[in-house]
Amino acid sequence: MSVARYAYLNACVSVFAERLLDMDEIHALLEGRITRSDAIPPELANDASGTGFTGELDQGYISVLLRELAVLIRPLSGPARDLLSYWAHRFELTNLKVIIRGKMTGQPQAAIEQDLLDMGSLQRLPTAELLQTDSLEELLRRLDETAYATITDQARQMLERGEALFALDAAIDRHYFTGLARRGNVLQSGSSQLLRAIVGSVIDHINLVWLLRYRFAYNFPPAQAYYLLIPAGHRLTSGRLQQLAQRASFEDVIANLPESFARLLAGTRNSTEATLRLELETWRISSNVLYHTSFNVARALAYMVLRERDLRRWRAIVRGRNLPAEPDMIRTALGLPLPTGGQLH
Repeated sequence: MSVARYAYLNACVSVFAERLLDMDEIHALLEGRITRSDAIPPELANDASGTGFTGELDQGYISVLLRELAVLIRPLSGPARDLLSYWAHRFELTNLKVIIRGKMTGQPQAAIEQDLLDMGSLQRLPTAELLQTDSLEELLRRLDETAYATITDQARQMLERGEALFALDAAIDRHYFTGLARRGNVLQSGSSQLLRAIVGSVIDHINLVWLLRYRFAYNFPPAQAYYLLIPAGHRLTSGRLQQLAQRASFEDVIANLPESFARLLAGTRNSTEATLRLELETWRISSNVLYHTSFNVARALAYMVLRERDLRRWRAIVRGRNLPAEPDMIRTALGLPLPTGGQLH
């Protein structure tokens, strides 16, 4: 990979990386001891809306991510630009879900519009056209003319079988992550292995969490649970996932994972705990790419993954403190380690 070609990108990523929070700073934020204006943009510093520790990011946070992403993709073209742009595409798929839900439940257009995220220059979805459709059937016909055509046939089959919002949401998510995996594999460059490490980690972890949830929270039969997974495994191949789907219990799945996953998830009791541990592993991989490589596209993707992590943590900390909740309770909800000497109350 040409160093000169990626000099600007590398410099931008290095500057942006200074905004990321280390664990000491996270603990300080939890205890209200510091605020970092370079890490937390001013428009988010006084966020006091909502409750709870998890959930999707809302407009303010997503606007920050999209603004920084726009800077990073500026010098890129071709598959590299497509991959980084596509990373943010899942926020737009949230808009598609909102529109579909609104059409299925008969909400007025104005009410649906209030829940849509502004994607700015990264918008691909023909939102205005979809909002003007009179029915879900017409909406699906419009989608047939877009990059989402692969979703529509599956959506129609689900509707015919009486499967509603959950099945459609699952189909949309599966569509997105399949596309992410494909774009990660297209890049043939010095950073291709690094990209596959990050994207592959994301795909494997989501497939495993989905499998655990579908089988043991929703009680789906093995074949249905496997069918809903992303057909693009990395270390967890399709064959391995098919075998795991046949296991009779949560503990049985964990016991039959490849060694690296089994070690990571030893002692987990539910899919929520599994999610927290698997996210930590993805962040570890992303940190290694960000801080131990240079002049490659993978560093930019690694930064965006870690920046979203920080914004999610900041959001949870602010809203947890407004409940109010004890710092250690927030730490536990986020899967954070206790500070030295800390104890759970």
